[in-house]
Amino acid sequence: MAYDREPRYLHPYIAGRLIKILEAINTKLPAGCKAKMVSAHRTPNDQFNLFKQGRLFRNGSWVKVGPVVTHLDGFVKVSRHNNLPCTAFDVGIFENKAYLGDSPLYKHVKEGTKFGLDWGGNWSRFKDYPHLEMPNNLFFKNSLQKDQGILWQYYLQMAGAYTGAMDGIFGTKSGQALKLVTGIDERNMQAWDILYNKFGKLDKKYE
Repeated sequence: MAYDREPRYLHPYIAGRLIKILEAINTKLPAGCKAKMVSAHRTPNDQFNLFKQGRLFRNGSWVKVGPVVTHLDGFVKVSRHNNLPCTAFDVGIFENKAYLGDSPLYKHVKEGTKFGLDWGGNWSRFKDYPHLEMPNNLFFKNSLQKDQGILWQYYLQMAGAYTGAMDGIFGTKSGQALKLVTGIDERNMQAWDILYNKFGKLDKKYE
């Protein structure tokens, strides 16, 4: 699924800073090692497949039987990776092109905090050292839901199909504009591709 490493599905705040974030991490790594983005947007099914790792379904529920990758299943509990555009990404560290799945070098991913992001290594309940995500204060009106909505509204306004309030509330008018411009009823990767290919990046909205 190459799309999970595709910067076009990143939130424009992250996309506009991604190169500098990785450069900052790389300056802390020893020679021969390099940081790369390895996972950005995931569909709910992608997330669920990760959730199943280390678990078995027994007596009507998923039971932990080994090391788990995530506590979020993508459906009941949604990951930031499931947002579109996604508001989180994971960093992979490579040594001579070999992926390091577990290494103390992941402590340097915290360099992303210098760009306003939250680092999973600072979490108390579940340490996620490769993970960086946007905190609420970076969202439009401090609302993840409204921030997601207004990004789509920006595109639809550019297309001349949406003339309503730029409030991030993706209601009937926004939905009708999306259908008019893309021919698609829901906010999915196919619809995002159409808008992105036609109007380009939204990075400057978050400079």
